[in-house]
Amino acid sequence: MSLRSLDKKILLSDATQEIDGNAFTVERAKGWTFVISTTLAGTATIDIEAYIGGIWFVIHSQDVSAQGSFMIRDDHGHYEKIRASVSAYTSGTHSVIATGSVDSL
Repeated sequence: MSLRSLDKKILLSDATQEIDGNAFTVERAKGWTFVISTTLAGTATIDIEAYIGGIWFVIHSQDVSAQGSFMIRDDHGHYEKIRASVSAYTSGTHSVIATGSVDSL
């Protein structure tokens, strides 16, 4: 049995303001799992965004207000680029990690 090859991207790392996170070209991966993590409680809206045809689209929007994590699965998503964005920021420390599969492309 062979292991699946995963592509892991850090979209946001300890964000403490309204900001667009790092954008990554991900044309060779699909089947995304996103984890939004709040390590210092505070309110914000975290958007997972996909770039397709020259436009950024929100594929998931999550309001956060407490310490903890959310997992979002996007089994069929196949995008040019992905990023995370923080808006409606009041307080807190927020991160987003994305993992996609490069198998079966």
